Amino acid sequence: MLLKKIILEGDPKYEKENKLFPIRWKSHHITELFIELCPELELDGNGQLTILATRNRRQNAKKYNNYKAFHASSYYLDKEQIKTLELLESEDAEKYILNIIEEVLIDITNMSGKNEEKSNTIKATIKKMIDQDLSLRKKIKTLSKTSKGGKYKAEVFRCLNRTVGEAWCVQIKCGNSDQTKIQWLANIPDYLDRRDYFKKSRWEENKFIITNKLGAEVALVDVDD
Repeated sequence: MLLKKIILEGDPKYEKENKLFPIRWKSHHITELFIELCPELELDGNGQLTILATRNRRQNAKKYNNYKAFHASSYYLDKEQIKTLELLESEDAEKYILNIIEEVLIDITNMSGKNEEKSNTIKATIKKMIDQDLSLRKKIKTLSKTSKGGKYKAEVFRCLNRTVGEAWCVQIKCGNSDQTKIQWLANIPDYLDRRDYFKKSRWEENKFIITNKLGAEVALVDVDD
């Protein structure tokens, strides 16, 4: 199974009590960007890896756990790493999180013997992330559609960066005109993976509608507004 999700999870209770910006929020755009840019990577046979920066680690808990039945793995960070993560901000935090992701992934890869191909893939992805300044504006082709008759063209983008976290927007162009309407689909900043939330789209006259995987309407852009 290919790796499809990385989560860097802090200690929500401790963060709230001490008014700290959540580690999961700090790292969201970075972990999601890694998955977006990384070629197919089979890390340990599971689809999800949770890196735990928690102060509530059980005394006898193993550093790395592979839950094959649930297609998920977990990896505990050391106390000093957790303290540093909690205190660092902005670009310093990003650099540290990048180092953690690279270190953890390569450590897991090497547990069953060194694998240069996988290690090189991980390092190349990290380099590409740095080259892109840890940001991405990706057009979602399955949601981007032209209205009947071609009068309007809607393009949906998923944006990942340090400013917005994860944000989605619709950019609508009217025919051959240079006029463009842009509407954000959720609050900014946001720190949720909304790929399953924004699942389908359609045009109804001058209205562009996005629905979730259950078919419920979750966003509407009225060209006439």
